[in-house]
Amino acid sequence: MSEKMTIRLGCWLVLFIGLVVAAMPARAQDSLERWSPPLNLGKGWWQSVTTDSQGNLHVGWYNGIGVEGTAFDFLTYAQRRLDGTWSEPNEVIFTTTGGYTVRNALAVTSNGRIFSVHRNEIAHFLSSSVVAAADNASTWSEPTRISSSGYYVDMLADRNDNLHIVFSGTVDTLAPPPGGGNPEASICAYCQDLFYRRSTDQGASWSDPYPLSIEVATGSDRMNIIQGDSGRLYIFWDEGYDWYIGKGQAQDVRFVYSLDQGETWSEPIIIDGGGFSDRRPIQIAMTETRDGSLMVIWRYSNDTDRGIYYQISSDLGQTWTARQPIPGIVARYTNDTPLDDFDLITDRLGNIHAFVVAQPNLLSTANAGLYHITYQQGEWLAPQRVFYSPIMRPEWPKVALGPSNDIHLTWFIRGIRENLSGQQDATGILEVFYSHLDGNLQPEPTREFLPTNTPLPTATIFLNLDPTLTPFPTLEGIDPNLALVTMDTYGSTAVLGGLFTSAIFCLAVAVGLRFWRRL
Repeated sequence: MSEKMTIRLGCWLVLFIGLVVAAMPARAQDSLERWSPPLNLGKGWWQSVTTDSQGNLHVGWYNGIGVEGTAFDFLTYAQRRLDGTWSEPNEVIFTTTGGYTVRNALAVTSNGRIFSVHRNEIAHFLSSSVVAAADNASTWSEPTRISSSGYYVDMLADRNDNLHIVFSGTVDTLAPPPGGGNPEASICAYCQDLFYRRSTDQGASWSDPYPLSIEVATGSDRMNIIQGDSGRLYIFWDEGYDWYIGKGQAQDVRFVYSLDQGETWSEPIIIDGGGFSDRRPIQIAMTETRDGSLMVIWRYSNDTDRGIYYQISSDLGQTWTARQPIPGIVARYTNDTPLDDFDLITDRLGNIHAFVVAQPNLLSTANAGLYHITYQQGEWLAPQRVFYSPIMRPEWPKVALGPSNDIHLTWFIRGIRENLSGQQDATGILEVFYSHLDGNLQPEPTREFLPTNTPLPTATIFLNLDPTLTPFPTLEGIDPNLALVTMDTYGSTAVLGGLFTSAIFCLAVAVGLRFWRRL
């Protein structure tokens, strides 16, 4: 055999082996769920998502627009119709100026009305529109004040069209406590606690704020509200460190439940992660299984242990399985995503889906990204990476279930770069993304929106409410010279920083094109 023929056969052999090796992982992935390519919805962050009875998906997020050094804050909205087409994203609600983070949540009732609770400066407000025209700013009602101050917020429209809002706020949400003083001691002065309100008439009137958690030396963070197939309502949150105020220390994760559509609530059920003194659980997500059991996932508050743990309870949180790490995945460094959240959802087949920003192991920082892990028949399947970018850090995964057992996934990204010391810095680039997992069941019948004669909510003046029956401790007042410093400038800096980065990029492109034309 000639030397030329030997080389040719060798090349064909190498090519054949390469094709076989390349095909092997492709065949292995055939059984994996196929997520649609990430779709960029637009600039912004802190998105919320919900579906309606017609199968439409609704996404809202915070977008700041900078003009001559001033940040204008908006709630931006987009709708994905059942046929897969999208409305154009539009800034539907102007809140304020100054870079005040527009935390938000959406809910839709059976009469085809969409509600948005959102942060306007330091308070929470509610506004609504008809679904068919929700991308038009002029269709949204005048905002109604829900709280006097606060940061986090979440909302749910239950199966009976009652609206439920849970939010972090300060005690001035209520009337001054008996005996004066302030329930928050100086160790956590101005820390925010957890409050709940509900409406049984589609936002026309609201119950008084009900304090679900008021701790003397802690704040309440990252609260969420869900409804299970059983009809029970659950509110879960982190107790301890208040990121917005920058005080307190991580203490535990906890939840409460209601058996009567929010009229009464259980005492908080605490999950302490083993009671370790050097690390405490944070970042809780919860779902109810098809048999009425509960699953929670959480991580620890520092990097001593970066496992993402899960526990299951079959008796409404009275007892739990031993904490176990989800295999094949570890959390990012706490400083990488200090405001991140996990999300859990149970599909129509009873499978549980977890969505986390994570990495395969402690050394695989190059593979860090947004992961989907399915819990099926008592076991976790291999983690599946949905999104990864070396210069974009995903955060805040939020999901909703569609009529075909399909899953709608949203998140936002921060642009990142390495500084001179080799650490990662945010660039100011903030964008919202979407991906879709096709369903595996026949679609549930969509339901036409029901007609209603309920009048639209109108703006109301927020007055001091009657004192709550919950006793408050009488403590020494806070030092009047103590300055209240919050993290709202964080959002303003990000918005304006992103505009500055974009301006520099455009200038560089313009200069490059001009230089190229001269060549």
